[in-house]
Amino acid sequence: MKRKIHKIYDIILKIIMAAYAYEFLKLIGEERQIKKVLKTEFVTKKGRNLYLDFLCMLEDDTLLNIEFQFKPTTSNDLNRFFNYNILSQTTYDSLCETVVVSFRTQKLGVKQIKIGKTKSTHPDFKYLGDINFKKTLNNIRNKIKNNSKLDNIDEILLMLMCLVPKNHNKAEILTEICRMLKKEHLFDLEKIDTFKAVMSLEIENLITREEREKLKGKIQMTPEAQEIMSKAISEVGRKYEYLEKQDLINKGKKEGIKEGKKEGKKEASESIAKNLKNILPDEEISKHTGLDLKTISQL
Repeated sequence: MKRKIHKIYDIILKIIMAAYAYEFLKLIGEERQIKKVLKTEFVTKKGRNLYLDFLCMLEDDTLLNIEFQFKPTTSNDLNRFFNYNILSQTTYDSLCETVVVSFRTQKLGVKQIKIGKTKSTHPDFKYLGDINFKKTLNNIRNKIKNNSKLDNIDEILLMLMCLVPKNHNKAEILTEICRMLKKEHLFDLEKIDTFKAVMSLEIENLITREEREKLKGKIQMTPEAQEIMSKAISEVGRKYEYLEKQDLINKGKKEGIKEGKKEGKKEASESIAKNLKNILPDEEISKHTGLDLKTISQL
């Protein structure tokens, strides 16, 4: 079940936020309570789909947009977050704050960009890479050893450890977590299926085949855990299907423009349409190129 790293991160974080959103906010220093979790998929007036990572309304009726960043943040990322912020504010008629949760350390990434001549955007950054996971793991070990129950923050940190690039010993961490799960009663039993789903995804996608074989069967997946995983995979899959489709459309447009550039505007549009024939239905091609359906059908 190997996937691209961005997809697996999206799937895992969607699962975590569905069950641990309130506790996650506390982990990143947000003390206000969530009033309502909001949709994260938007369609703009131009028909473009936008996908936020997590959006909620807080108890004071302001919005909080949380964006997760695996790679160091770039100016393009900040532009995208700024657009998400404006879209959220206009949709819900409320002020929106953006928090960027980075898996890196403070030293990496762009933190602020200018918007026009007078404004700038500078989201609040939280750096998971700066957490002392060694100390965290020792504290959790001691709780398990003393048969003390873990709290939800402990569980979140266990799920995040292997997602932080600086933690290279992923197989060792996952092996230890599997041992901890033998004392399942020390975990939050209402969220245990979510925890198992995340751990299973990390074992399947973040370590080598040989390392996976050693951990095979160590986590007893329930039907509930399988359902949680399947739902998240399906939701993230829709996002990436759209993004991949857009990439194909953009590629088709570029190739068509290049081929038709020397021949004029109409020829360029026809070249674009030809490149999109196997990607989109004729009606959508017409929207992208301005050509009528009869012309497109004859290409």
